[in-house]
Amino acid sequence: MRLNHNMYSLSIYKTYKGRITDESKALNNISTGSRLNSAKDNPGKIGRNETLKIQVLTNDAASKNIQDTNSMLQTFDGALQGINDNLNRMRELTVSAGSGALTEEDKNNIKAEIESIKKDIDALANNTEFNGIKMTSPSESPLNLNPTKIIKSAIGNMDDENIGIPFFDATPKNLGIEDLNMDDVDSSLEAIDNATQIVSKIRSKYGAIQNRLEGTADYLSSKDINVQTTQSRIGDADIAEEMMNYSKNQLLVNSSIGLMAQSNNFPKECLNILGNVK
Repeated sequence: MRLNHNMYSLSIYKTYKGRITDESKALNNISTGSRLNSAKDNPGKIGRNETLKIQVLTNDAASKNIQDTNSMLQTFDGALQGINDNLNRMRELTVSAGSGALTEEDKNNIKAEIESIKKDIDALANNTEFNGIKMTSPSESPLNLNPTKIIKSAIGNMDDENIGIPFFDATPKNLGIEDLNMDDVDSSLEAIDNATQIVSKIRSKYGAIQNRLEGTADYLSSKDINVQTTQSRIGDADIAEEMMNYSKNQLLVNSSIGLMAQSNNFPKECLNILGNVK
């Protein structure tokens, strides 16, 4: 038996230090909810875990872009619906102006209301905005249905995953109703009908984009769930398992302390025995 070096105690102490480390790691995993708190925890999976985290964050950002873009298009569509309603009222008044039973005063009242409607349409076209982005982009020529500008909105986490949002000129001038002649009912009705068709086509384009955005949002939501599930499987701690590990290691630590206390007395007891030998 070696009295100068208590090998039993040293062996127990080595185990004790390992259990202390395991206990601390289990407690840290419980408190953070993650089992990959540093690269040394699992060098082979830390890179994959961080890549999946980035995908989750970018998917969330893309989903927010889709929601904001959809809200902007809904705002624009509401204004275009208001323009459509005004055009319908304008057409009704124009037909009424063609009645031979109207006095000159009646016609003047109709013209005044039509002018008021034009101002309402102009206000809707020029003042409707979302987060500082105006609905109408000025056009060089009237009756132009081509987009006056296009803004790209990112709807995914890849470089080419974006959608172009077109902007149009919905002012009375571009719609061709700025100078209506109530004395020529047929030409006025034709101009109003053309304006209604332009507004309807603009709304159709926005509606198609909204449908695509909603489909993309559903796809991103499903994709995000799959990525989060994979990332959770790699990086998240199993709290029940970690609690069991913590309790087990705590028990072993306490046992090691007791065993070290007993093993540290072995040399002393041996010396006492030797001292009593005669």
